[in-house]
Amino acid sequence: MKNHKLIMTGIGQSEIRVEDIPDLGPEEVLLRVEACALCTWERYIYNGDEPAGFPFHGGHEIAGTVMACGKDVHLKEGTPAAVVSWARCNACNPCRRGFDNHCEAAEGHTPPGEVWGPEGFAEYIIVKHYEVFTLGDKVPLHMGVLAEPLSCVTRSIKRSCVQPGDTAVVIGAGLMGLLFLKVLQDRGIRVAVVQRSQSRRELAGRMGADLVVDPSAEDWEDRIRLFTGGRGAEALFYTAGGAPMLNRCLHLAAIGGSVLMYAPLYSDQPALEADPIHFRELSVTGSIRHDKQSVHEAVRLLGSGRLDLSDLNMEWADLASFDQAVKLANRDRDIHRVLLRWNNE
Repeated sequence: MKNHKLIMTGIGQSEIRVEDIPDLGPEEVLLRVEACALCTWERYIYNGDEPAGFPFHGGHEIAGTVMACGKDVHLKEGTPAAVVSWARCNACNPCRRGFDNHCEAAEGHTPPGEVWGPEGFAEYIIVKHYEVFTLGDKVPLHMGVLAEPLSCVTRSIKRSCVQPGDTAVVIGAGLMGLLFLKVLQDRGIRVAVVQRSQSRRELAGRMGADLVVDPSAEDWEDRIRLFTGGRGAEALFYTAGGAPMLNRCLHLAAIGGSVLMYAPLYSDQPALEADPIHFRELSVTGSIRHDKQSVHEAVRLLGSGRLDLSDLNMEWADLASFDQAVKLANRDRDIHRVLLRWNNE
């Protein structure tokens, strides 16, 4: 049985490789990839915006169908599933302390002669049994690609300690910002979304935001304060905007509130305004990737069908036309994910 794989061989370069599918280990699962989302991370690597070694086999937001299982795995053939790569050793210090998203063995251990990467840009994929999460029939199979980003969101919300009845502000209404919006509202939290792009503001409104504001408007901070009765928001989630926006979050937080950094600033080193943290007794923290608990929680939530994500803009593309797919995603920022699959028709 053959497998078609999309391999990035350099900046702006890729090729399709055809390889035999190896025999399954006792705890492995073979899935046909029904959809694999083109994430920003993979685009940055392909565009040369993020340094990475080539060749690289990308694709970490995966939905597929179970085709075969190793002898110690009991999943029914034909089962729709999300795949969330989360190789964990469970032995290193971060794993034992509950930070398995920082597992010391999860990265940089590609066997000699193999291409590194999560391997979702392919016709088939072999993964460990604990990386497979059945979806049920309440959501379309291709929506399983959202399990991975949704698990990052559920972990971030947990770290913020926001409670039902609180008010939250989400900075940015790209895919991640919209997922924050939907999960927060599902938990009984009022949500204001701050977004410069008009089209993204309008979409956030259609997806249920209680307030949507334009940060380029002179009165946007006053509108947030009015929305919160003058007290500020109990939680603010920073996903975009740079150092100045991060400092505005500190000033807009309620006494005892939290500010969570989901996105990094990279080279933009802010002069962090520390006094609001002290005088308003704020908690400022970050969150990166997903952990075991957040993956389980996200897949259960996604599979329940409770989140209405039908307004997200998903565009399909053929894996064999990868360069055109990247150009489409680069060009149209209102596409939340380009979904890749191998078209063998």
